[in-house]
Amino acid sequence: MHGSPISLRVGIGHRPACASDRGEFGHWEADSVISVGCHLHTEVERRTRYLKARIIPDKGAAGTIVAQLGIFSPLPAPARRSVTYDNGTEFAGHSTLVEALGMLTYFADPYSSWQRGSNENRNGMLRRYLPKGGRITPDMADELQAIVNEINNRPMRLLGYQTPAEAYQQELLNLPHQPRCCTSI
Repeated sequence: MHGSPISLRVGIGHRPACASDRGEFGHWEADSVISVGCHLHTEVERRTRYLKARIIPDKGAAGTIVAQLGIFSPLPAPARRSVTYDNGTEFAGHSTLVEALGMLTYFADPYSSWQRGSNENRNGMLRRYLPKGGRITPDMADELQAIVNEINNRPMRLLGYQTPAEAYQQELLNLPHQPRCCTSI
């Protein structure tokens, strides 16, 4: 993207096929959910549609990267291979994930939310519980986790009627035996 305020930005066209076609576990889509008061940072694992969310104080890059490090640091490296963003400036700290965790980062084309469709879908589900214009406060972390758990425990036809939580746990259990199609840093 010409003139982007995000340095070291890599376009989605460079994302490996195994991430794009959901052939490999550990590739994520990120977004922000804007509300009154605090906001949410969301991550969805592309293969399993598993959702993770954190309350962040504002839409700034600093709070976003803290949320991402909190989400991804506890995961084994094969469960955190890459993340794809939209072009919001809250993702300007993406290179921290590359440096700290070895995660690859990609950016969708401008005005192409469909390139991160799993995340957009899950954010829509979150909005059923936390409508636009509603207030989110730091003390709502337990409530947010209950909502995320409910979303992750709904069976999905595209997962063979497994829930995202079941599919995610199965992928974690299979990590030592999972072949890799992407190169790592």
